[in-house]
Amino acid sequence: MPSEQTFPLFQKALAHHLAGISGLKGIHAFLREDGPWQEAARLGKCDIDAAEPVLERFAPDGGGSVAAIEGAEGTGDAGAAWLASYMLGAPGLDLVVLLRLEGLGPAELQGQLAQVEAKVGWLMLAALSDRSDQVDDIALGTEIGAQVLLDAASARSRRQLADQWIARLERALSPDLIAVTWMKAGRPKLLALSGGGLVERNSEARSQVEALADHAVEARTPLLIAAEKTPDPDQLRPEEADLPDPATQSAAEEALARVAALGGARGVAMPVYEGDEAAAVVVAVWAEGSTAGDLHPEAVDLLARVLGETLAIQGRAYPSILRRMGNWCFALLRKVFGLTAWKIKLFFVLLALTVGVLSQWPTRYEPDFSARIEAQDRRVISAPFDGFLSEAPFQLGDVIAPGSLIVAMEDSDLVLQVAQVTSQLEEISSEIQTARAQRDTARVQSLEAQARQVRVQLDLAEQQLQQARFTAEATSAVVGGDAWRRVGGRVRLGEALLELAATDRFRLLVFVDEDWIADLSPGDQGTLLLTAYPAMPIAVTLDSITTDPQLRDGRNTFAAWMRLDQLPDVTLLDGMRGVVRVDAGETTMLQAYLRGSLRWLRRSLWRWGL
Repeated sequence: MPSEQTFPLFQKALAHHLAGISGLKGIHAFLREDGPWQEAARLGKCDIDAAEPVLERFAPDGGGSVAAIEGAEGTGDAGAAWLASYMLGAPGLDLVVLLRLEGLGPAELQGQLAQVEAKVGWLMLAALSDRSDQVDDIALGTEIGAQVLLDAASARSRRQLADQWIARLERALSPDLIAVTWMKAGRPKLLALSGGGLVERNSEARSQVEALADHAVEARTPLLIAAEKTPDPDQLRPEEADLPDPATQSAAEEALARVAALGGARGVAMPVYEGDEAAAVVVAVWAEGSTAGDLHPEAVDLLARVLGETLAIQGRAYPSILRRMGNWCFALLRKVFGLTAWKIKLFFVLLALTVGVLSQWPTRYEPDFSARIEAQDRRVISAPFDGFLSEAPFQLGDVIAPGSLIVAMEDSDLVLQVAQVTSQLEEISSEIQTARAQRDTARVQSLEAQARQVRVQLDLAEQQLQQARFTAEATSAVVGGDAWRRVGGRVRLGEALLELAATDRFRLLVFVDEDWIADLSPGDQGTLLLTAYPAMPIAVTLDSITTDPQLRDGRNTFAAWMRLDQLPDVTLLDGMRGVVRVDAGETTMLQAYLRGSLRWLRRSLWRWGL
């Protein structure tokens, strides 16, 4: 109950001075200090509804009054139930005590009320003492808070700030153990310990401290943890309705057990908030017999709010990277626009004028794409037969003049084979002449058949001999192959040796961004600027857009072919790279600059179903 922590001395005085009153079944006490009435104690049978009329007619010098309770059980005057009240006002503090008395007659009642009146002064002194302790605790919390606030701006990190908290609280409160836990992912994690203790990764003490911090975060209020004193059997017994909530009592017992596991008899778990969420929890533990005084809830709550302010001060003194960027942007805007509104209005007026001018300024869409020169006529020189490569005088990039030898195969075997087949054919021809002179028709036909077979072999050998040497029919350049590296090596029939391309017929391979496919069509004009000739634009025309997608620089592109309207008076080489700009039609400057953003917005709205 909050009152048990707020007015401990007053409650002890009630139990001490009024325990001997005969027939006393219930006490209900209220205190007020420049504000609403606050319940200070409630023991035994108490009627809350009966208290409101008494508090409403309070008078500082009202003294005592008594009234019979209607409907109370009893027989005659000896069994009557009475509601007695006593009002007393002191400088800065008002007191009202309600007592329920049963089983007393009028004569006996008068004597008991006289005893109550004699004790009220002691009760007021106890209440004033409690109030004085609370004021001292609040002053102490204010002093600690002022020192912590002054130190917060020098803390470069939350760890240094936690060390500052521990240093100030150790000096002011003298706890046997003080720890600061930091909230990470909604759970408290031990950050710093008093005395410069090392934070162990896994330990029993760490688990107990973090569990206490978790209790305070769930309760969303500072927890003052102390063992309840065992009530005197002779004192008033509370009614069943006044018994503490089982769940609350269980949580309090669990918190007390955790304090005992840390070697303490009492403690406090104080959540520190940053906005609406708990950012840290301070846990302090005092051992049995500690000379440090008790803290009141008002002082603890004030101290928690002050520590929360230090979080904001430290955050402003050493902000995060994102906050620094935001502060820099804000300072830049403030420097540009100042603190007066006319600069902002002027800015928006100029912005509107700029948008209006750009929306009427005619221009043309001219998207740019990567491009590469490709030779239009290509020829692959392959091995005409299995054999050895004897000559390959040209390398990659060489220009070959007409009639020059490109590659040559080893043909000594072919020359020998042609000579042998020719000699064999002459021998068969001589035998045919002899057979005709002898009129041997059958032999003539047989020899003529052999002659035809030999002529076929001769033709094949002569054809291979002719193909053993390749010469250039026109000026061309070597754009592929590696025949010059394989001279003297064996090659297979059909194996590619060199790739040639014409030096006077080129076309342009362009990689068109997918975003522009719908806006381009064959016949569109463009301008090519090669990396090798940055001062010589070349006119080109779009021929076709292929269906070959390629991922280039994170964008989906399609290959397109463009022709050179006129060959420039420069040397073009296969594979030269550059940039081509295509004329995609008329537009305005505003549409040209906002085209990409507007298309992205349309796609996003369609995706969201708007």
